[in-house]
Amino acid sequence: MPALRTGLKALIQGLPTRGRYRLADTVGGWLASAAPQPFVLNGVRMDLDHRQLLHRLVYYGLYEENVVNFLERTLKPGDVVLDPGANIGYMAAVMLGLVGPRGQVWSLEPSATAYGRLTEANPHPPAHWHILQAALTDRTGRMTFYDTPRVIDRGFACLEGVFEPKDRMPHEVEVFRLDDLCAAKGIEQIAFLKLDIEGSELPALRGAQELLERRAIANILVETSLEAHLRPNAEGVDALLRAAGYRSYRAERNGLTVPIDVLAHRMLREDIIWKLA
Repeated sequence: MPALRTGLKALIQGLPTRGRYRLADTVGGWLASAAPQPFVLNGVRMDLDHRQLLHRLVYYGLYEENVVNFLERTLKPGDVVLDPGANIGYMAAVMLGLVGPRGQVWSLEPSATAYGRLTEANPHPPAHWHILQAALTDRTGRMTFYDTPRVIDRGFACLEGVFEPKDRMPHEVEVFRLDDLCAAKGIEQIAFLKLDIEGSELPALRGAQELLERRAIANILVETSLEAHLRPNAEGVDALLRAAGYRSYRAERNGLTVPIDVLAHRMLREDIIWKLA
């Protein structure tokens, strides 16, 4: 089975856009087995369960492909990046390779399930990778975090006050204002901040007021949804970041960005890149 998956990976990576995701979904699903497959990227180990689509997309190089290609065009050796919501560590692994040993990747993972999986797989992480069991919001202290059984396969878990999942497994977690975290860790400039944190994006940005005023964050990714119950969050993010001097872009598959007026859309669900104007 691993040999067949290797062959399918080579085929998928050699194809143009059309049909690649379907192959990973359908054929990749047929080739799945119950045994996890160790997968190492830039010193980060992930145990991939090919029965889960998210893990198959990671293995076949299709997960967040547009964002990965944007980062390859954007990040430089020595850069500092923030990775809240690290989950199994794939985006951290990508960024570790791009910023190199002179850079730093700070991963925050509040889920006890995901943090445990991440640290168990990486007992001796690369020296420039810092892993904290914590979350970003608009205050520093402790809060209840709602872990869920879906966190590994769907990436969903959240802080209290955002949603109340029926399958929630609450536990306490350390939370930070980004301003406070950066002051404590001596972080002065951030090349890329990834905010894909299940509804806490706006509070996290409110906790970065000093950094935003100093124009100390070059690029910010914000998971954005314009569903009716989430649109007020998107409007808040849009107003806050535009006032701070940012403009919004969509990342194409090749990593190039094109301007997008987020709020001009009626429906939208994607990662938006905000760059300093």
